Amino acid sequence: MTDHAPVRLIRVAVLADEPLGWGSGKHFFLALLQDYTWTTLDATYRFTVEYLTDNDIRRGRLSVSAFDVLVVPGGGVGDGHAISKGTVLSPRAKAWKGRIAAFIRDGGGYVGICGGAALMTDLKTASGRPRTFLERRYQHSAIGVSCVSSYYRSFAFPLLYPFQRNHPEDVGAAAYVFSFAPGKTMDGAWVHTGGTPLDFRLNTTHPVFADAPRSSELIRWWGGPGLIVPEQAGREVQVLAWYPAVDLSGDRRRRIYAWRYTGGLMGLGKAVLGAFRLVRRQRAPLRKVLLYTFYLAGDWERTERIIAVDQANLPAVTAEVFPNANKGRILLCAAHPEYLRWTSGQIVEKTGAEFTCIGAGFRRWEGVDSLDLLLNQGVTATWWMVRRFVAWAAKVPQGNLPPVESHPLSDAERAVLLPYVVWDGSLANQFKVI
Repeated sequence: MTDHAPVRLIRVAVLADEPLGWGSGKHFFLALLQDYTWTTLDATYRFTVEYLTDNDIRRGRLSVSAFDVLVVPGGGVGDGHAISKGTVLSPRAKAWKGRIAAFIRDGGGYVGICGGAALMTDLKTASGRPRTFLERRYQHSAIGVSCVSSYYRSFAFPLLYPFQRNHPEDVGAAAYVFSFAPGKTMDGAWVHTGGTPLDFRLNTTHPVFADAPRSSELIRWWGGPGLIVPEQAGREVQVLAWYPAVDLSGDRRRRIYAWRYTGGLMGLGKAVLGAFRLVRRQRAPLRKVLLYTFYLAGDWERTERIIAVDQANLPAVTAEVFPNANKGRILLCAAHPEYLRWTSGQIVEKTGAEFTCIGAGFRRWEGVDSLDLLLNQGVTATWWMVRRFVAWAAKVPQGNLPPVESHPLSDAERAVLLPYVVWDGSLANQFKVI
């Protein structure tokens, strides 16, 4: 490579709308991708990032002439869209999904993280068909260009599941999404630790993980689906990582118990009033009232039923190539490599002796790594995975993918990301990171 070799720009669109008012980790993708540059023996690459809204997509701004890859984060973006776009007869939802499908058919790349993976795929459940409101939304939200399916044993919103009094365990992996109070580090700091790091087994024969330092890696998981690859896929598709061999229900450090709602109509009424007060105090959009009501409704009681996730040994990361001449690439990841991870501690359930609601959490992590270790290693430990996911989806050659590296958070990164890592003691900050 000469000194004057041009820099290849990898143009990344990050879906940014949060249609239900539920927060997401979209800021992490901007932080870890924007202007990230690396040089190989024969080329230099740099990511450029732009947020896209739903209206941008419907108006045709997502095209291969403008972008190389669409990244769909989880949480309020991916899961929010999986719910809001899961209405079969909605012309606007159909048009929106059609634009994304066309982008991939035209050769664009797609990287879906957690809910972004669920949005791309149809849903399979242990019962053989979607039964709950949430399962039906996820089933009908599928973009229609992936051969991979998502899997949940069962999946339902806590509070809104009509049979949760007798079967609270059937909320399934959603219990890991909506339930965690801020965790406590070994040195007494409070950090946002929803979900759990899991030790995923990696396929080191695939270019994305060919340079991985280990054959397995701790990656943050926060309620994502298992993935299912059909035996007759009709296209190039590979599994890049698998869930651990032991289900979460069999892991004493990480398993959780089902809670059931006991507050009745009075609890909901108080939650509505509290939600209005919080919206007024925050000067937040009025649409947040529904979300805050969901968070504030109480009281709840703990049961002795363990949440069974049923994802042991299932695929967690897949990579596929769309079967036409343009060879658009789809990478789906059920975990959250953009987020903080930790190596120590365990989940501790609350006693139930105090008033409890989803927003305040039913459980927390105790004894996680020191805050200094988290900020210097934990936050960026798996950022390299996201960068390699995006580069692979952008068709960067195998030997030119970004390096495997991590770094302490810079001052600029801390200014943006610290509210999503360290709890400031407020309910507003806690709600932002659920």
